[in-house]
Amino acid sequence: MKKLFALSAFVLLFLNACDSKKGSAKISDQIRINQIGFYPSSVKQFTIVDTEASTFKVVDGYKNKVFSGELVDQGVWDASGEKVMLGDFSSFTAPGAYYIVVNDTIASYPFKIQKELYRDALRKSIKSYYFQRASMPIEEEYGDIYQRGAGHPDDQCIYHPSTGRTEGTLNSPGGWYDAGDYGKYIVNASLSVGQMLLILEQFPEFMNNVGLNIPESGNGIIDLWDELRYELDWIQTMQDDDGGVFFKLTALGFGGFIMPEDYDLDRYIRGKTTASTLDFAAVLAQASRLYKDIDSEWSAKALEAAKKAYTWAEQNDNIPFKNPEDVSTGEYGDSEFSDDFFWASSELYLATKEDQYKVAMNKYKQEYKHQLADSWKNFVRNVGFHSLLENRDMLDTEFANFLTQGHTALADDILQKIGQHPYRIALDNYEWGSNSDILNQAYILCVAHKLTDDEKYLIGAEQMNDYIFGKNATGYSFLTGFGAKKVMFPHHRPSGADSIADPVPGFILGGPNNDRQDGHLVEYTSEFPAKAYMDVEASFASNEVCINWNAPAVYVLGYLEQVRK
Repeated sequence: MKKLFALSAFVLLFLNACDSKKGSAKISDQIRINQIGFYPSSVKQFTIVDTEASTFKVVDGYKNKVFSGELVDQGVWDASGEKVMLGDFSSFTAPGAYYIVVNDTIASYPFKIQKELYRDALRKSIKSYYFQRASMPIEEEYGDIYQRGAGHPDDQCIYHPSTGRTEGTLNSPGGWYDAGDYGKYIVNASLSVGQMLLILEQFPEFMNNVGLNIPESGNGIIDLWDELRYELDWIQTMQDDDGGVFFKLTALGFGGFIMPEDYDLDRYIRGKTTASTLDFAAVLAQASRLYKDIDSEWSAKALEAAKKAYTWAEQNDNIPFKNPEDVSTGEYGDSEFSDDFFWASSELYLATKEDQYKVAMNKYKQEYKHQLADSWKNFVRNVGFHSLLENRDMLDTEFANFLTQGHTALADDILQKIGQHPYRIALDNYEWGSNSDILNQAYILCVAHKLTDDEKYLIGAEQMNDYIFGKNATGYSFLTGFGAKKVMFPHHRPSGADSIADPVPGFILGGPNNDRQDGHLVEYTSEFPAKAYMDVEASFASNEVCINWNAPAVYVLGYLEQVRK
């Protein structure tokens, strides 16, 4: 039986220390802080809610005061119903382990100030993809207690009638399970890989000295490359002979909370669509360009597949996906394809330098914006923007300026919202995957920092990231396995079925979701949008994992680790 609430060893030591002195401050959920901590040079902030106080102090493990400061009233946050005050101790930079104390009665969860702050969180957030691998066992050598048998060989997948096929099967092994279930989806796979490829383009030696302990470790290739390749190789199995790309590989409905190796439902291929084909073309063109010096033969094949897919999409430019009546797995609906065309043509132009793709890129030029929610369809234009920004020297001056000015304006708007928010975030709407909205905003700020080298964007990204690790209205750290107030019951089938107390580490949870699509299964304890989160297995609306929610976390954590020395 899993524990209802888990505390890190560090927290337990602190609790024991508190109990050893009568009248010591007790840990309180009213203080919300990044439970991982801060880089020495970071802005260091926390919030305290529904408490009468005017000052705070930072205390070390021996209960010595090392810093004191004023609390600043932020008013009532309507989204949480809380009276919020903000504390700032940015000028304190000494490495060590600390906690915040208010009124000498309540204390925060412990946190650290140190370099390489997110190194382990980054490693685990990448390795979560290894634990999502289909068609192979997770061996003890690499998975430790999370070892399991191979699930879903996917070597004889049935063509659903929606494909127009009545005979044969498709051999489509490998890839990652998309979320808490065992489906595999092209649009989400493409977006997730595309977002993580940017960190490898910006920092070619990224994590070169930090192995993930996956089967490919030690082969002379950076482990993140190998992990992305596992997904890219599956993606290519979903291309039809005519260039079109099938949309998804799932059963007709969601299976129960069982291990992958116990899964016995038939697996079906769904029909080709414009979005799946364009996103396939985009990410394979992107990968072909960046993988050329590692495996030139693979790179060439990927580029040809991308070109073939783009040609099909041009001839079939308005085929949306809709679940057939007998299918209830994820739909990832989208009926607007101009942004997918933009991403695909942009990546193909960068990979080939051919005029036809430059013309198409300008034809489908997008407004420079970031639409929150539903990132599988709303962030693809931004992935295209980011690749182009990284390669501005290949663009006309006017277009390069449009991109640069558009991105800095977008980032500045995010910073303005952060400055006005009680929790110093830019999110004001809580929908499905709200944590990925937070991380995608931080992603945009990191790109702005790379573009301008202006510290204000890096500070903003860190403030947004603080939310993920505990400075939020729930007090939870939203990366499994990290923080003091840990998520224990994610909507993730292996974690729910493996009889291990702690869930598989490294997953970003969906986060508060005011739509509460699982309200018939879950009794939420708060009516406020920013608190519409429940750490229960049944809460697919707020507590599921998903590969496109982890992807921006990999990028943001990776970026911070690269630049915060």
